[in-house]
Amino acid sequence: YGDIAALGNPVIRTPQLDRLHAESVRLTDFHVDPTCSPTRSALMTGKYSHHVKVWHTIAAGNHLRAGELTMADAFRSNGYRTAMFGKWHLGSNLPYRPIDRGFDEWLGQGDGGTGTTDDHFLNDRVNDHFIHNGERDQQINGWAEDVFFNSAIDFIRGSKKAEKPFFIYLPTYSPHAPVTLPDPSWADDYKKKVNAGTAFFFAAIEKIDAQIGRL
Repeated sequence: YGDIAALGNPVIRTPQLDRLHAESVRLTDFHVDPTCSPTRSALMTGKYSHHVKVWHTIAAGNHLRAGELTMADAFRSNGYRTAMFGKWHLGSNLPYRPIDRGFDEWLGQGDGGTGTTDDHFLNDRVNDHFIHNGERDQQINGWAEDVFFNSAIDFIRGSKKAEKPFFIYLPTYSPHAPVTLPDPSWADDYKKKVNAGTAFFFAAIEKIDAQIGRL
């Protein structure tokens, strides 16, 4: 909550997120789970996470129950093109993948992200291997977050050309650890104000902020 400037962080630079904050409806009394998969399941279904069988990020506790209606299902059934770029963490095998849960297009990595059991062994968020619509090991150059935003922009252009409405779910992997930057100098200015670990964390958020501006 405190990792954007608009919400009081005195160090980080997030002009695009600050603008989005100023122009958006804000949920100021919104309750989430202590780990990511349960929160993602609630966001996707509108239900309390334990009601849809998601209670943690490991030991199959992250598998969103087959048959639950997702936000993507609802949009697609109403004529929208749907796409998901980034971290899913609600199941990476049939019938739990994004393309099984209402998404026409899916680009991601291992279900839990970089370094998890089903992720490509060499992934470190730079020049990684991705899963595209269920096909594994598609190598794409660049920082992973840039790859996801580029894909989202391409999808929007395709939707405009097709004259169809679209729904995009774009959950980034960063700044979740490991925070890998293609250029470590991105963090140099922040190192003057905070410790090195926090500097890399803030730099990743700042670069995502710039991609939100492009989007």
